[in-house]
Amino acid sequence: MPKQNPDTTRSVPGEGSQLKRVVGPWGSFSMGYADVGADIYIALGLIALYAGHASPLAFALAAITYVATGLSYAELASTYPVAGGAQFYSLKAFGPAHGFLAGWGLMLDYTIDIALFSLASIGYLGFLVQIFTGQGFLLASPYYGITAAVIILFLIVLNVLGIRWSSGFNQLVVFVDILTIGSVLVVGLSFVIMSGGLSAWVPQVLKIGVNPTWPSFAYATSLAIVSYIGIESISQAAEETKYPQTIIPKATKWAIVTVVVMTVASSLLSVTLLSPDVLGGHSQAPLVPIVAQIPVLGSMLSVWIAFMGFIMCYVSTNTGVIGVSRVTFSMGRLKLFPSFFAKLHPKYRTPYVTIVIFSLVAVALILANLSLPGVDLLGLIASLYNFGALIAYMYVNLSLIVLRFKDHTPRAWKSPVNLKVSRGGKTYEIPLIGVVGFISCLAVWLLVVGTHELGRLLGGIWFAVGFIAYLIIRRRGRMSASSEQKAPSGGATS
Repeated sequence: MPKQNPDTTRSVPGEGSQLKRVVGPWGSFSMGYADVGADIYIALGLIALYAGHASPLAFALAAITYVATGLSYAELASTYPVAGGAQFYSLKAFGPAHGFLAGWGLMLDYTIDIALFSLASIGYLGFLVQIFTGQGFLLASPYYGITAAVIILFLIVLNVLGIRWSSGFNQLVVFVDILTIGSVLVVGLSFVIMSGGLSAWVPQVLKIGVNPTWPSFAYATSLAIVSYIGIESISQAAEETKYPQTIIPKATKWAIVTVVVMTVASSLLSVTLLSPDVLGGHSQAPLVPIVAQIPVLGSMLSVWIAFMGFIMCYVSTNTGVIGVSRVTFSMGRLKLFPSFFAKLHPKYRTPYVTIVIFSLVAVALILANLSLPGVDLLGLIASLYNFGALIAYMYVNLSLIVLRFKDHTPRAWKSPVNLKVSRGGKTYEIPLIGVVGFISCLAVWLLVVGTHELGRLLGGIWFAVGFIAYLIIRRRGRMSASSEQKAPSGGATS
């Protein structure tokens, strides 16, 4: 198949609504890795609070959802390389109402992403400030939240200037982070194996069911999915990716492998170097005490890992800004939102309206909860993060299944493991990856709903408001019943 022209865009509604294709292979991978790879900087301590020595198992179970959903995204994003991700796929598969709800879930996901990782970055910055000044004020309210809000404001400016600038920032930091975490894992796990820490860990993890209890382990697994939220970032930038039909599947697969290996290995390192109680007590910057336990290099590495934690979580905050602005831009372009959401900056060709609005919503969310202790604020944001993302992910996996039957656009890449069935004299392929992805997402989402009371309440309110907003927009005639026909058609271009 001939490579498509990087400047070629899909036919989209609205004159001048196309985004520029400027993201290359490393940039695409970096977006997927940055949003997900940063999660280990915050999740290790939270999971250790509830799963104890069984934390690596919780991360491994949650990875099933990530791998299946990531592969579903890879097929869909390379087939339909336009902004919108789950929102666009759901619209094509099920119609405007479902497209709106999937987009509404992604809006929650990305807006929370901005808030969550800005807070996480300040957790590591606070540790650095404490080392060099002896003052821990950045880790306490209200300075913890206020500083996070300030750094979001800087990202608004960066993203209005263009994705080339923010993508370049991502790529540099991701390269350094992979080298850093890779080095820590090699040195740390070598020490653990030679010192007998790994063999001592095995009897502890066999106590699962007692310590931790099964309900506690289930709660931890529902939180562990936070370490894998963000693979959709690659699809959100699909309309700005050069040669998306070849780059997106490769970037997604490499991101999946890299993230799963690093996450599970980091969790194993954490519970073999530190007791879960100690690790849970450092949930605002968990990698710092872990690295500090490495002989000889620990004290020096802990300062560097704190710096990388600050920068990497800031990159993930930036990815959240990119994601929420693109999905809401797409919804405005498809008449699922008022049309002013689809406005592009006349000079920089960026969706500046959505960048500003939803970044400020994240700021407002942080400022509204300034009185919460840092750990409690982080836990609340994490549960909301999972609630919205998992609903969008269920839509993605179902859309993959339905569009295999409904839309015969040639696939540049197909997810593996397909079951052939005959229907009406035609042969179709059911993607079992999509089936596994939907079931696993549903299972984890039910855990979130059943075990996170405040997250369940606020997430339910968010979707209730979304449903009302959909009805209002539809009644006012801002939504066309033919949105799907106006949407980019996808498929190969040469």
